[in-house]
Formats: sequence, structure tokens, C-alpha cells
Amino acid sequence: MSIAKKLIVTVCVILLILLQIWCTYITFKFPVSGITLESPKPGEWVVSRVEANLTNNYIQLGDRIVAIDGKPTEESLPAKRFNVVGKANTVVIDRSGVIETIDLRTSDHSVFEIISLIEEFVCLFMCVLLLVKENRSPSARLLAFSFLSAAMIFMSLGASTSGDSLGKLIIASSMMVLPIVFLHFLVVFIKEKGDLELPKSYFKYLYAIAAIAFLSRSLYFFPSMAFIYRLDGTFTMGFFIIVISLNIVLLSTLFVKIRNLQSPLTSIIKSVFYSLLISFLPIICLSFLPQLITGAWILDPIYTSGLLLIFPISFSYLIASDQLYDIGLVVRRIVFSCLMAILPVILFTGVFAIIFRGETSSKQLLFIFTGALFLVSIMLYAAEYWTTRLEPYLFPRKYILKSALKKISKNLGTISSFRDLKDIILVDIVGTLQVTGGAIVFRHKNDIEIICEGEVDTAEIQRLVNSSAILDHPYYTFMEMNCNEEYTSYLIVTRKKTNTRIAKEEWQWLQLITSYLEVGMENVYLIRKLTGRLQQMVSHLPQEEHLWLRKVMFELQEEERVRIATDLHDTTMQDLFFLKRRLTTLAEKPSIRQEDREQLNSINNFVEMINASLRQSCFELNPHLLKEVGLKQTLKTFVEKESYTTSFDISFRAEQISDIEGKDLSAKRHIFRIVQELLNNAKKHSQAANVSFHLWEEDHFFYLSYRDDGVGFHVKEEVAVEIAASGMGLAYMRSRVLHVGGSFELETAEGEGTHILITIPTEEVMTA
Repeated sequence: MSIAKKLIVTVCVILLILLQIWCTYITFKFPVSGITLESPKPGEWVVSRVEANLTNNYIQLGDRIVAIDGKPTEESLPAKRFNVVGKANTVVIDRSGVIETIDLRTSDHSVFEIISLIEEFVCLFMCVLLLVKENRSPSARLLAFSFLSAAMIFMSLGASTSGDSLGKLIIASSMMVLPIVFLHFLVVFIKEKGDLELPKSYFKYLYAIAAIAFLSRSLYFFPSMAFIYRLDGTFTMGFFIIVISLNIVLLSTLFVKIRNLQSPLTSIIKSVFYSLLISFLPIICLSFLPQLITGAWILDPIYTSGLLLIFPISFSYLIASDQLYDIGLVVRRIVFSCLMAILPVILFTGVFAIIFRGETSSKQLLFIFTGALFLVSIMLYAAEYWTTRLEPYLFPRKYILKSALKKISKNLGTISSFRDLKDIILVDIVGTLQVTGGAIVFRHKNDIEIICEGEVDTAEIQRLVNSSAILDHPYYTFMEMNCNEEYTSYLIVTRKKTNTRIAKEEWQWLQLITSYLEVGMENVYLIRKLTGRLQQMVSHLPQEEHLWLRKVMFELQEEERVRIATDLHDTTMQDLFFLKRRLTTLAEKPSIRQEDREQLNSINNFVEMINASLRQSCFELNPHLLKEVGLKQTLKTFVEKESYTTSFDISFRAEQISDIEGKDLSAKRHIFRIVQELLNNAKKHSQAANVSFHLWEEDHFFYLSYRDDGVGFHVKEEVAVEIAASGMGLAYMRSRVLHVGGSFELETAEGEGTHILITIPTEEVMTA
């Protein structure tokens, strides 16, 4: 901001503070009388209208005002300029020859002062909020100035009613500026959000009229020009109504023009139109128009003017919270909140009226009803937001179940074997419910298969499933999942660690989990079934066809990996590069504020993280370094990068492997894939603290040793090793080893870690 702009802003703020001090002083120094006078003949002042609630002062129409604050009425400036009793504490009246002194300070006008003060500070707060948070948006700045105009109206309302010339000048000028700024805001706002250019040339005429009117009102300070005030009231209200009508016509025309377009702007225009009607029609129809036509309003503007804030406040909220294009949803939520609140508020107001019958006025009941409806509606509207924010503290158990559900549903897509089913799903279920154990049971026609976690008596479960006695068992909670001709599956959990059964909320959570598991388990079962058939088919092939099929499968896999890596590099990574460059250019613009620049830099860093992750994925799919730097250096680079993302320590040791380095690229690619699969299995299943790889050559043989100190697993037979216990991982590696003429040795047991030794003759690798 330049020095000149800072100086102008400083002067405006100081001027606003001085005006605030003056108007507040007048408002609280003198009571609001609401007494209008007329002078049928020189020197005589008669009460023509009483607007405020002055029943305690016994002021009546037709009373003659003899003196104000001990001085003759004609010496009172408010009486001479504006025909009102203002800036006065006492008046002397003559009623049918009876002289009486009335103390105006006994009148009840505290509600008037409090309401106008609250409305003013709400407007000032919204103005500052918009200028601070959205100062780069021209429409937001105009909306802030409309709040400032409204704040000026409420600030000067008390001083104006008390007959202060400056207060009347401020309120009349602000009343003219407010609808113009609103109209200007709508034109700029529609241009910003919908890229629709609307005519703006007439604004200079409207602002010129407001400026001329402001200069003319300086004559308020001259008693001889009092007639200008009497004309100005009609002119100001008429101008306000005309410009608001322009707002409504603009929105109506625009809506008719774009109503058939599939654009978010259509719903915005529609919502703006209704918000504008709700905000401005009450003050126009209940206050200004009746005043212009009959000389008296139906409802005091102090009440109808509060509705003026509905439109700007709602749009400030939508703009600041980035919910502008969800305005339809927001409006429906507000309407729903109001409908939910209206019945209890009516009952509350009715009970209040009955209990304090005779002690409350209709205005007090209206205030209670309106205020309660507003507060309850706001609370209901905000309930969803605060429930979400406070859920971890108010409903911790519900929050834990919801978080676990998200995690389990996300992990379901990664399951490809029954071991995954245990490690990824069953462990989370047992941990979340805090039960002693859980099991997933498959009952086939001839046998029962049980996958368990924690303290579970598998023999007891097998007996109960066979006898169907588990349905009403006091210790186990039983749920049936899949049921078809080949098998039936169940989810079974024990009692909680506190020796209590799971609660109703947890039971509902389990039902939801089982509905997710049904599809996942069906897929796992089909994968296992198809794998078994494929292995059975391959086992019956002649040796030559077996080798040929294996070679074709590996070649197809590599071709697909290279294709995916190339697509990622040529499309996604290039797009990310251009996105990063555009974000950098945008962040370097001098017009960007510091907060937005930091956010753009943060997004840029996140894009770079995604790019780095994609580069690593491309490398894993197509390890191009094998050709450039060889097997040893490629594996070393790969393991070092993986060590940053694993929960265990990795050691990699490679001795001289010149024989294997001299072989073709296909052989080295097989060894790379084996190491890759070993590391993936370790991350998924081992729960190890240390993992080591050792590569060496000896007597024309290449050796690859893998060792971890993890949980290991129980090996019953070769089929179980390849299919059930560890999924396709071991079968996949064994096939690659056999393809290059090597041998695969596995040593493992539950709780004793895993050791795998792969031996490949370097002579036979030549044919790989």
C-alpha cells in the first residue's frame, strides 16, 4: 500500500472514531423523545406525533411545548431546524391551561440504544473481517463498504433521533449510499463469479446524486433552511426504494436470461434474489412506503432495519468459507434449521407470555420470539460443524469406530490373500473393539478353515460352527458373511478385555464391516481358487511348454510395467511439472499476499512430493539403471530409497558379482524383481526390526540371502507355502528362480523370523 493510500485510510479511521464518539455521546447523553412538533402560528409549538413509547411521560397529541430544558421552545435548535424535541432532558407542556414539567429521562428507550449499538458493531466487525481476509477481491471490498454504510446508519440513528444535525446528515447520506454500493457489489460480484459483464455507466450518476445530496444537507446547520430537511426525508426514502428496485430488476432480468443454463451462477442469482427480498422488502413495505403514503410507518425502522444485514452477512459467510457455489445447500440447511426451531420457540414464547401475563408488552414478546428463533436456528445450523470438530472429545468411542472403519475400508483394496485378511483387517477389528481375540471362519463342505488373531480357541470355534451353537453363545459374538454353495464365512469375536460383550454401537459397526468384507472375501476366495487351478493346469504341461509359458508370462509382465512407467513419465509427471511451474509463477507475483504465497508454496512442495513418489514408482516399474550402472548399484540405490519409508532397519551387502553383471538384462531384471518382492513382503507381513540382504558369488553360483527377525510363519506343506500362508509372494519368487535354473530354500517358524537363500548357477543364467 502506497503512502498516500495509508494516509487516506488513517484519516478515514480517525474521522470514523471521532464520529463514533460524538454520536455515542449524543445518544446516551439525551433520551430519545420521538416527539414531532408543528408550529400553527409563530411562537406556538404543538405536539403533532409521538413515536416512542412515552406513556410514562403523559405526552399527548395537541400538547403545547412551552419550554425545553428551561428555555423557550423557539430557542431550541432541533425544534427550529427539524420540528422535533431533541437534545433535551425536560420539557414544559401546556395542556388546556395546566402547566406541567415532564422529565424525558424517565422514558424507556434502552432497547432502542442497545439494538442500534449491536447492529452497528456487527456491521463494523463484518467490514473489518472482509477487508482483512478478502481484500484482494473487488466485490468483497464493495461488500465491506456496504457494511460500513450500514454501520454509519446505525451509529448515527440515536443522534439523529435526538435532533443532532450531524447525526441527521450522516444517516440520510448513508441511506442513499447503501443501496448504490449494494448494486455496485452485485455487478462486480457477477462479473467475478460468472464472467458476465453488466452495464456500469449509470453508477457515476447515482454516486453524483448522493454527493450533491450530501452537500445540500450541509444547510441543516442553518435554521433558516429548515425546509430542506422536511423535503430531504421524502427524497432519501424515495431514492432508497428506487435503487433497491434497480437491484431487484437487475437480478430478475439476469435470472430470466440464464435460467436455462447449466451453471452454478444460476443458483447463486436465484439465492441472491431471494436474500435481497428478505433483507429489503420489510423496511420498504412496513416502514418507508407507509411513511411516504400515510405519514406514519407500520413498524419502526429500528426493527425492520435489522433484516438489512441478512443479505450481506450471509454472503460474507459464503465468500469467506468458500461455500459460494454450495449456496443452495446452505440455504436449505438454514431453512431446515429455522423450521426445526420454530415450534419449540413458539412453545417457549407462549409459556413465557402465560407466566408473565400482564407484565410483558407485545414488542417484548416479539423480541423474545425473534431473538430465540435466531439463536436456536444458529445453534442447529452449527450443530453439524461443532459435532464433527468436538467428536473426538465428546464421543471418543464413536470417533475411534469411524476412523477404524475408514482405515479398514481403505485397506480392503489391498487384500489379495488370506494372510492379508488377517494382518490388515482382523488385527484392526480386534484392536478397535478391544476384544481378546477374533476369527474369520470358512466352512466348506468337508472341512473348516480358521484365520484367527489374539486369544481364540480354534478347536472350540470349530466345534461350535459345526453344531451351529455359536449363535447364542455367551462368550462369542457371531456374524455370518458370505453364504454360497462352496463355502460359508463367519466373523467371530470374543468378549472384550473387560469381560463384557460388545455394545450396540459396536455391533452396528461390526455389521457395517461385514458388509464391506463380503465382497473383499469373495474376491480373495476367487483369487485363491483361480490360482490353484492355474497351478494345477501348469503342473500338467510338458516341461518345454511349462518353461515357454513361464517365459511368456514374465515378458508380458515386464512389457506392461514398461508401458505404465512410460505413460506415467510422459503424461502425469509432465502435467505435474507444468503445474509446479505455474504455481511458482503465481506465487512470485507481487500482488499475492503473504498468506496466499505461503499456501501456494506449500501446495508446490506437496506437488514435488507427489512427483518424487511417481519417479520412484516409475523406477520400480522399469529399473532403467540395470542397463546403465549394473545390478549391484541398482539394488543398492533401490534399497537405500526404500529404507526411508520402512519401519525396520535394512542392511545391504554385495560382494563381487562380476559373473552375473556380465549376463543379459533379462537375468538381472529377474533378480531385481525377486529383491523387490522380498522387500514388499517384509513391509506387509514380517513385523521385523531388522532386514538384511547379502549378495555374493562362489564356484560359478550366484547367491542371494534374505533374513529378517520378524514374526515368521508356520509352514505345513509346499502348497500351503505357495498359496495360503504367504499368498502369491513366495510362489512368484520361486517361479522366477526356477525360470533361471536356480533353487529356493526357505527356513521359518512362528516367532523366529525368516531366512531365504536363493542360488542361481551363473552358467545357466545365460539362457534366461
